[in-house]
Formats: sequence, structure tokens, C-alpha cells
Amino acid sequence: MKNTLDGFSMAVPDVDAAADLFRTVFGAELLSADGSDTLVDDHGAPARSVLLQLDPQTRLRLFAYEATAGAPFDASVVDIGTAHFCFRTGDIEQAAEFLAQCPGIRILGEVMEIPEGALRHHKWVYFRFPWGAYGELQEWPETPSAEAAELFHGQVPVTASPVPTLMGIDHVGYSVRDLDAAVALLTDCLGGRRVLGSVISTGKELMDRQFETPVPALSKMAMVRIGEHTNIELFEHVVDEVRRTGDRLAVGASRMVFRSDDPAGSGAELSRRFGFSEAATGTGAGAGAGVGGTGVLLTAGSGLDVEFTA
Repeated sequence: MKNTLDGFSMAVPDVDAAADLFRTVFGAELLSADGSDTLVDDHGAPARSVLLQLDPQTRLRLFAYEATAGAPFDASVVDIGTAHFCFRTGDIEQAAEFLAQCPGIRILGEVMEIPEGALRHHKWVYFRFPWGAYGELQEWPETPSAEAAELFHGQVPVTASPVPTLMGIDHVGYSVRDLDAAVALLTDCLGGRRVLGSVISTGKELMDRQFETPVPALSKMAMVRIGEHTNIELFEHVVDEVRRTGDRLAVGASRMVFRSDDPAGSGAELSRRFGFSEAATGTGAGAGAGVGGTGVLLTAGSGLDVEFTA
């Protein structure tokens, strides 16, 4: 079986507003021929969708599910399944200052620099989209560490975006139930390569300021490379309180979508090895459009939902 990463999805409360923000602020290109009026029966869940090209390597399908349309984002950064899209910038301070002026976008805390480890001297800051889901900005150092070099994209500023020095997607991140199992899923079954990892201890005050999640956390992290261009960041957060598990229809939910020469066989393999279960098969108007068309959708409460399309 051959599986190739095709893109990602994100559930939003209003697909038209979200698509407009990604186009006008982040320079995304609209790919759906019929725009956001396309009706999609997404694996048994009625939805509207639009397909975007975020950068030359990353496609994103936005879903507005009938069941959760207009609902607010209701998860914290440590909850299982919480996702974030991280944009690489050449000057993070300029980019953050610009985003802070965009209606509905909120920069969280302050720009931070990683002092040591494989990602030393990387700068980062999280933000919230208008619908509440997390995003991130990141600035690479002039000379990346040898350990992180494989994750470097060699991007240049995106001329279609008004955000100063924006260079496209650096990585897509997920909070998972079990880091080792998530890494095994991506490396053993989906063609990924584990590049690096770390363990981060963060106090309550910093978690509150930078993520609006006021709980201390011990966070185990791994970066996995899929193909030649896509970085996946995985976090297992160890906290004192119970971490909630997100629903795939909830605002902010995201899944990885793979093109497969055998969607049913790939789905069966993940079900057998990692305990995934299959959602209803999608047969709506989005079929064949890529990144969320008809296929096999698998969920396991692990924080990583996976879809295979033909």
C-alpha cells in the first residue's frame, strides 16, 4: 500500500469567514471550483467546505459542520486532539505586530526564544484565530542546529500575503494521548521520519500567559517529517487535571488526509495495529476534490484522526 500526505482539514464555525481570512491575511489560494457553496456529506456529517492552498506544499480543507456551525472553540492546548498551524516568518516581531492588528486575531503572551536543545534560538509565539483555534508564528535562527536541519524548508517570503516576512507553513501540530504511539503511527505506517524530540517543563504562569491554559505541564515533544516538505509536531502533555478528548465535528478539530492506492486496506491496517475505528463513509459533493473527499476516515481518540482517499 502506498500512502502520500495530501493535506489537512480544520473545522470552523463559518467556512466563508475562515476562508476569507486565510486568503486575505495569509495569502492562501482558493482551489474549490464551486467555492464554499459546495455541499459535502462528510462521512455522515453534513457540512459545507472549501479547499485552500496555504503554501506550495500545504493544502487545507475547511469544514463548517451543520452540527457545530457557529459554535465557539472549546478546548485548551493540552486537550487531546487540539491542533495548531504554525507559519514560518523571517521577522517574527513584525509578523506578530501585524497580526495583532487583524480583526479577531489575538497574539498570546510574548515572543519567546528557545534557549537550548535541537531547536535552540528558534523564536515562537502562539495566537488565536477569530474562531478561537490556535495558530503559531515561528522564526528560524540564521544557522539552524544540525539536529533540526532536516526540518528546514528553505522558504522565501510569500508575496500574496500582507503579513511581513511570512514564508508559509513551518509545521502542523497535534496534542496526542500517547507520544510513542503517535510517532509509531506516522513512522511505521505513514512514511514519516522522526527527526528530534524533547521534554519541556512549563509552570502554570507561563502556560497561562502563552497558551491561556493555567495548568503546569510536563510536555513530551517529537518532530516527524513526512515526505520532503511537511513537518508534524506532536505533544503529549502530562498535567494534573483530566485532558479532554476532542470530537472530529468540534470547531478546531483537524485531521491528516492521505492519498492511498488502497484506502480500505490502509484503514484496516491502522485499525488492527493502533485501535482506530472507521467513521461512516463519505459520499458527498466533495468526493474526489482532495483533502477530505470520499474515502476512509479513522478515529481512535488518540489526538490524530486520519483519512485515506483514493
